[in-house]
Amino acid sequence: MPSPKCMQTQLYGRDVYFKGVHDSGAYKDIQGMTLALAFCDEVVNMPQNVWNMLIGRLRKPGAQLFATCNPEGPAHWFKKEIIDQAQEKGVKYWTFLMEDNPTLTVEYVERMKKMYTGMWYKRYILGEWAVAHGLIYDSFDKENIYENDQDTPNYYVVGVDYGTSNATAAVLCGIRPTRWPQITVEREYYYDSVKGGRQKTDDELARDIKDFVSYHNVSAIYVDPSAASLKLELQRRNLPVLSAKNDVLPGIKTVSKFIAGKNIVIHRSCKTLIEVLQSYCWDPAAADRGEDRPLKKFEHCADALRYAIFSAFPSGEFNHPDELLTIDQIRRNVYGSNDDTYVSNMLGIGQGGYF
Repeated sequence: MPSPKCMQTQLYGRDVYFKGVHDSGAYKDIQGMTLALAFCDEVVNMPQNVWNMLIGRLRKPGAQLFATCNPEGPAHWFKKEIIDQAQEKGVKYWTFLMEDNPTLTVEYVERMKKMYTGMWYKRYILGEWAVAHGLIYDSFDKENIYENDQDTPNYYVVGVDYGTSNATAAVLCGIRPTRWPQITVEREYYYDSVKGGRQKTDDELARDIKDFVSYHNVSAIYVDPSAASLKLELQRRNLPVLSAKNDVLPGIKTVSKFIAGKNIVIHRSCKTLIEVLQSYCWDPAAADRGEDRPLKKFEHCADALRYAIFSAFPSGEFNHPDELLTIDQIRRNVYGSNDDTYVSNMLGIGQGGYF
């Protein structure tokens, strides 16, 4: 019998079960079952012990399994033990690109190609099992930095990465969902207890953050989920505190996508954040183990930005009428069809430019 955690229905007289696989303990929910057919979506996110249990449950004669995935690193267990050994294990696999999907428009495909760079481009556009190495935000450049004031945002969100022996960082992000650039990082807060010579209490940090957001129309302050004590202090000051979404890789992918599309621009005064984004790297030792993991070094501002952006836009989309336009089309809508107008604004000549 399946675990009660499995949703069940019937199709053509057969029992069909739906199971989410959130961690390695999910194998218990299918243990003891006898299956004839299995469909797995994004199988690379499945722990290997769950996969092994599932294979062992396909006990009906002629049983089959179909799986889909986006590529991960070349050292991932699924690549090494299933795809690389496909012939010996009687496995068939196919690689499909976005162009193979007849439901996608050419405009959408081209837009996606422009939104991903580096490792993400190799994996999600070219379908390669690319290793995570080098800079994480490799598309961050001078076009992601601005100096002149932008128009007033619709609202603000704040991301906070909490540290006791490590640094505490916060970023103030102005959000304008229907206007490009949609996200402007206007200010940063950074306190390093090592450089400061002492650790600040939660009360002191909460006072600092309240002063940091000051009069701005902040709709949410997304705080490191593990920082329970700091969240309590911020709540006592009637600040709109929420636990941040802390899914590291999906969060990095969303921030990377927005940086590549120049949907995120950062004020030149945010020197610590800019420096971190220009040096934030993948951990080569983790890549050798088949894991995608950032190097844990001076990453606090980058984590604060990820908390703010991914918590506010977990789907990686702004969901507004302009979302199907290319970046070039949005730029033309903002600055006019004259390319010289766009260039002059980018150089800070006239109103609203940034560089």
